[in-house]
Parts: sequence; structure tokens; C-alpha cells
Amino acid sequence: MVVRVWRRFKRDLALLLTQQFWFLRPHIPNQASRVLYVYLGTPQLGDSIMDLSSRQLWSTRALRVDMLTHPSISAMYQGDPAFDRVFDDRRQLRHDYDFVVLQSYSWKCLKVKWRYFFFKQFLSLHGHYFGCEFNRLEFANDAWRAAFCMPADAAPGQPESVFRLSLDHSEQTREPKTIALGIGGVVPWRTYPHWAAVLHFLKIQYPEIQWILLGTANGRDMAQEIARSFSGDEKSLNLVDALPLDHVFARLQRVTLLLTADGGLLHLGKAAKVPIVALFAGAIHPRMRFCESDAAHVIHARARVSDIPAERIACIVQQCVEQHLESLHTSYLNDEPNCSV
Repeated sequence: MVVRVWRRFKRDLALLLTQQFWFLRPHIPNQASRVLYVYLGTPQLGDSIMDLSSRQLWSTRALRVDMLTHPSISAMYQGDPAFDRVFDDRRQLRHDYDFVVLQSYSWKCLKVKWRYFFFKQFLSLHGHYFGCEFNRLEFANDAWRAAFCMPADAAPGQPESVFRLSLDHSEQTREPKTIALGIGGVVPWRTYPHWAAVLHFLKIQYPEIQWILLGTANGRDMAQEIARSFSGDEKSLNLVDALPLDHVFARLQRVTLLLTADGGLLHLGKAAKVPIVALFAGAIHPRMRFCESDAAHVIHARARVSDIPAERIACIVQQCVEQHLESLHTSYLNDEPNCSV
């Protein structure tokens, strides 16, 4: 509590000293047509999919939106029709914006506001929220709806995850008996090191399944080790660190199941509408990533995903192969995580 109060005080003091309080607004005015969106949070694929999926709402207001963001996020969303422009170079900022939307009251976002658009009206989507992890997809949807003064009871069900809107997000014909495996990770407690053991169990049970290995460069060594474990009759395709994201997305649209730990590939798979078996740990509750209607089975460990036995994962995958997932299922190795703010 003390930490949150202190953080709130620091941001309020900064807004007061820079005189930005006088330009803060609860909603985007109806007459605003050109908007700058300052998106300078943590540059991660998964967070960006959750945070930016609600841009589909912009069409209700015919907004022309420029997004200032990190170089990696800018590269991911180039050509997305929801944006007028996506860039990471502040020299590309225009001066005719009607309104500024900040992702949060982070110092990076606030500095852009008071340095380049001192007198512009603005709002912050995250506002003063300081607490535990949350479902960013639902949070962003509610925040944008509030910014547009859209009634909460008019929301058409659960918001959907989308990646780049220039890609076809409709349901595709899936290749039978094809499972994508997400390998690697950045955070140790969210990285699973025992995939070879999981596949050992599943290859015995389902020798006909084709395995598509996906991931970034940090999973290359493990992927090569797994690929070497396949015999001549067993099917595998190692695509780790070999495809651009739009091609990975297309692959996920055609597989029957995605097996992965919590991370960017999980959110890309969610946008591709593929059923998912996901490994979670720590304070990350399944509802922070999925809604009840999502076709997913989450296995949760108290501290690290590496604590989940390979046999347990193989058993859950077997269930999902035999009976197609239609809603969210959860398996807790220990207690259900509790978000205490």
C-alpha cells in the first residue's frame, strides 16, 4: 500500500509541477480526429497483442492514429491499417494532433507529453493503476471504451486478440494431427527446459503426429536437440528462429494444438484461434491471459514452470488430442494463485 501511494504521489507531483493536470481529460472529445498514441511500455510481443487488440474500436470514431513506440514494436505493426503511421523516431511526430493518448503515466510517456505537446489535451489508459498483473486484453478494451464514452453494457462479449490487422484472422482449415511446440523463453521461471521428455512420452502414444517447433533464437539449441531425437518415421519440422512473425502466425492458424509456456507465442496463438495447452507459474493466474470461453488448458505451478512434470503435460496433451478443447480448463499443481494488491 505504501509503495502504491508513493508512486501515485510522484506521478501527481510531476503532473502538477509540469502543469499537465490542467490538460488531463477523462474522454477523447468527439471532435478529435487526429490522435497520437504514445505506447512506450515494455517492448514485448505478448503485451502488445493484449494492449493493442482494442484498436478495432477506433473505426467507430473514424480516428486517424499515429503510434510512437519502441523500434521492435514499430517493426511488428508496420502496415497495420488501424494506424496512420507507426514509428519510433520522435522526429516523425506531427504538430497537428487533436489529442494525445498515453499508455500509462510512466516517465517515458510523460516526457513525450510535456516536451512535445505541452498544451495538448490528453488521457492515460492505465491511469494510476499500480498493482498485480491483470488481464491486459480486457483492461485495454474497457479503457478504450471508457475513453470513447461507450457504455459498458454495450460491449459485444469478450474482446478478441488480434495481431496485425492486415493479416487474415478468420478461422483456417487446420492440418490434422499437427502440434506446434513453443521452445525457449526470456524469463527463467517462465521457460520450460524439459520439452524433450514431454515429447518422449507423446511420441510413443502418437507416432503419427507432426511436431512443428517454433520460437526465437534463445530456443535454438534446445530445438536442435529435440529435432535430433526424432527417428526416421517420426515427423518434425524445426522452424525455431527461422520465420518472420506473420509466417509464424500463418503456421499457428493451421495446426490443431499449440503447446507452450506463457509468453509471446501464446498470445500469437490466441490471435490465431488455435487451441492451447499452456504452462503458467507464480502470480500469473490463467484468467490474466484467457477468458472462460477460450479453448485452452492451463497447467499452473507455484514457483516455476520447470516444476511441472513432463508426464503431467503429456497427459493433458493426450486429453486435448482425444477431446477437443472448447473452453478454459485449469490444473493447479499447488494452490490457485491469489492476486493481492
